[in-house]
This record gives sequence, C-alpha cells and structure tokens, in this order.
Amino acid sequence: MNLIMLTISTLLNYVPTHSLPDTIILRAGNNSKVIFYGKSQHDLQNLEKLDLNKILKELNAKQSVSDSLPMQHLMLDNNEFKTAPPKPTRLQHYLENTYLNLHVGTGYRVGRYTFFQPVPARLNHPTAQLTSDIVMENLMTSSLSVVHDMKIVESKRYAFALRYGIGAGLNIQRFLHWNLVQSVPGEDISTIIPRAMELLKLEEVTPAQSDFNAFQTYIQLTPRISFKNRKALSTFYFDAGVRLNYNRNFENVNPAVYSTTLMVNSSFGATATTSGPVIMGGGYAAYSKKRTVGLSYLAEFGYKWLGLFVVYYPDNVHLNTKITTGTDRPDSGFVKNKKGNLGYISFGVKLGR
Repeated sequence: MNLIMLTISTLLNYVPTHSLPDTIILRAGNNSKVIFYGKSQHDLQNLEKLDLNKILKELNAKQSVSDSLPMQHLMLDNNEFKTAPPKPTRLQHYLENTYLNLHVGTGYRVGRYTFFQPVPARLNHPTAQLTSDIVMENLMTSSLSVVHDMKIVESKRYAFALRYGIGAGLNIQRFLHWNLVQSVPGEDISTIIPRAMELLKLEEVTPAQSDFNAFQTYIQLTPRISFKNRKALSTFYFDAGVRLNYNRNFENVNPAVYSTTLMVNSSFGATATTSGPVIMGGGYAAYSKKRTVGLSYLAEFGYKWLGLFVVYYPDNVHLNTKITTGTDRPDSGFVKNKKGNLGYISFGVKLGR
C-alpha cells in the first residue's frame, strides 16, 4: 500500500535554510509548516494526483479526537486521496487529433489538347505536320485544410491512421498556345515554316485566353503512417490518397495580339475576359468548363510539422471544340465535338502535422 507522511509542527522549530532536493516545505503560518518528502523528484510529481483539501480535512478530524502533542505523525492511506484525472470529452478527444495544414508550391503541365491539325497536303509536303496545341501551366498552388486522424493501429514505435478532412485553395494557372511544325527534314524547314504561317492566318487561328485563377475546394482521404521517438512523440510520417475537387475558374487575361512565331504564349495587352473560347479559328472554337469536379492524387512526406507534398491532377480543365459559324468541315484539321483534359503535377512545402 502506498503511503504518504505529513508532518505538522505546531511549535516554532529550526528549519534549515536549504531543504533536500526531493523535499517540499509549505508554510501554513508563522508557526506551521507542511513538509512533503519523496525519495525522488518523480515521487513529488505524483503529488499532483492527490486531493490536498481532502487530506487536510482528514488530518484536522484526526487531530480533534486525539491528545494535543507538540509533534504528531499521522499515516494516511495514499489511495484514499487520489483524484482521478478528468476524462476528456468527445470533442476534446477529437480535437487532439485534428490539425491545420498549409500547402504552397508550383507545378508542371500534364496533357495536351490539339485544336488544329491539318493534313500534310495542306502544307504541300508529304510528311510535314502542323499542330495548334494547348497545354496548361500551374504557376502557383496553395491551400489551407483541416484534417483529422482516425487512429486504427497505435504502438510505442508507430501509428497507422486514416486521415480525412476538407480544404480550400487558390491556383494561378496559364494556358500556353503552341503552334508546332514537325516531321520536316532540315533542308525543307525554311520552306515549310512560311506555308504554316500562311495556313494559320488563312484559318484565323487565334488564342483568346491565357492566364486564369482557379478557386478550389476539396475533400481529402489519405491513409497515413507515422513513426515515434523514444518519448512516444510522432516524428517522420508518410501518407498518400485522393482528393475530390470542385473547381471554379476565373479568367483574368485576354491575349490581344497573336504572335508571329510558331511557339508562343500570347499574353500581350492583358484585359478582362468573358466566358468566351480559349482558342478559335476556321469557324470553330474550343471552350473550357468554368466549373469542374475531379479526382486528384496526393502524397506527403515530412518530419513533425514540416514536410513536402506532390499532387497529381490529370483532368483539371475540360476542353471541347464546337462549331461557331458555317458548317462542319471534316477535312479542315478541326474536329467537331472534340473533348480533352489538361492537368498538372504540383509540388511544394507543407506546414502542419
């Protein structure tokens, strides 16, 4: 049975100036002291579990029925005066495993959408290929999320949990308009390039949008494993999973001049744009959806509150070619109702647990 000894001196006695390292002396008045003694500092830390008010009441009750003596030593059962630590509420327990995370990074394009690809005969060459393509840059990606770890397995050395949460972010993105000439021998390049430029002018292939912002919200689900140090604190971690994203795109630049080069990103004369096409020409236009829903794939690795992340989003933007004027021209190089997706891989720094 664990016991604790309390010594109360009701007479003024000599008290050494320096007490032992594992002794606590509490002065209760000019002539009274309470001394807590333990064999180690850990023993004294266990005093936090005791209800001192209950101990003093019990002590006073025992003194009132006993003879008054200059010094009394009373042995009280330690277990009778322990106070159980308060149990956390469900909300407190939930918040203990809930974290706020910040992601900031940049990205690289994924996918290509070909808007115009005439047959080689239109360039008067047996093998030359001209394409007017659209790719998408991810200039910056940022998001703030709230996630919760539902622990499945936990031991002294590691923990496995299912992480879920919600987040919102802003992506700064850009359409790149590329006109490419391929499969041309070196001696024919000087001849084919002017023909390609003339054909693009004849069909009036003109990029209409470049830079745009995307407001993104998502639901995240990622299995997570974390490792612990000797103090049972989480250190290194790794998680990978999926996000279900909702995107709202806002264009903010309208290219006003079509470049005379064959590989361009036309963003001259930035002005506010409408919900018009991304590119147009030959009586056709490619439109992007302003609101999209899609899956992205997330992986994170880090140490405590600092980490790295990678997000793969293959179908962030959906494109569709439609006829704007006249009738369909199947042999023109434009394809009616052609659909395609543009995406990105983003990577950067994650702050948070």
